[in-house]
Amino acid sequence: MHPLRAAGRAGGSLLAVAALASPAAAHSGTTHAGTPHWLLFVLAFAGIAGAVGTLAAFRRGRVDGTTAAAAGFAAVLAGGFGLVGLVELQVVAETGPQIRSIYPTASLLIGAAMAVGSLVVGRLRWPERPRYTALGLLLAAWVVYPILLPNGGTYHPLGYVLVATVVFAVGYVVRRDAWAVLQSLRRDRRPLAASALAGGLFTVFFAFSAGTVTVNPDPGVGAPTDATVLFLPVADPLVAWPAVEFVFPSVPVAGFVSVGTLTLMALLGGLVAANVGVLVQQARAQRAAGGSASALGMVATTGATACCCCAPAFYGVLSVVFGAAATPAYWAFMDPTSPVGGVFFSASVLLMLGSLVRATGGGRSLQ
Repeated sequence: MHPLRAAGRAGGSLLAVAALASPAAAHSGTTHAGTPHWLLFVLAFAGIAGAVGTLAAFRRGRVDGTTAAAAGFAAVLAGGFGLVGLVELQVVAETGPQIRSIYPTASLLIGAAMAVGSLVVGRLRWPERPRYTALGLLLAAWVVYPILLPNGGTYHPLGYVLVATVVFAVGYVVRRDAWAVLQSLRRDRRPLAASALAGGLFTVFFAFSAGTVTVNPDPGVGAPTDATVLFLPVADPLVAWPAVEFVFPSVPVAGFVSVGTLTLMALLGGLVAANVGVLVQQARAQRAAGGSASALGMVATTGATACCCCAPAFYGVLSVVFGAAATPAYWAFMDPTSPVGGVFFSASVLLMLGSLVRATGGGRSLQ
């Protein structure tokens, strides 16, 4: 099916679903600054569909580069606005679901499966690249860390070592297997600009999705009514990090910035930016040579993996349809003893790093 036609049909179907969901959403109070939650959902999907449709039209030569760039940027902004709105207001029960007792067992099983899988896959497919196996083992440790140490290991030195080692391991793989191509981006302005824009937009969305920034501060009892800046530790990711918490009710905006969250944003945003830059560079080279690049492949390796990093936004989408019934998904991400957040982080790193290595040719088997 033609990509534009498929996007149109999908959009029509989504409007129908949203129309059916809107009464329940309104009844649950899912509005953001007076805007129905389902409308933000439609805006987010329309932005994503518009970006995909623009890319497909450009690949088929139906629009020129300038028009495609303007339309694509507008679609990304519209989709980003809808996504940020979705994650800004959730229908959440005050207490978590009564399934916390299974989190430790689930974490151990998932972590063990990740570790065994890393050893087996690394040994069979990349026996001469033990760095891949090592990264898989580190990510498995990330998943099980909160349930292995007392009090979640919030202040344990091993947690800081684990975070630093994961970042180092990702950087080491990039350095060994993708560095030459990334270096070429410095001399190619358009891919470099695309990567910078993608990394910046992703970082902003990640900040809202992860709850580190909000433009909908909690007006509950005891909430600050004047501009407030506090210095305090924040246990995210894994351990407690020095942080600055701020609330400006008159703007309104609130949030926090910590060493740990900045590290995560730099890691994930850097991977998104690198993927987009390499794919844009390769698409331009193939187009100049008279070839064609797969638009579906570009979307799959960038958009899907970027969304994976922003998995907490999924419960915003779920709350459109299910209202307060979606709160188990919310608590599964927010509870530090749950393996869900660690699994999504690990999957995001592996997917985007793997995409980058494959795109630069560094993932070919050494045989």
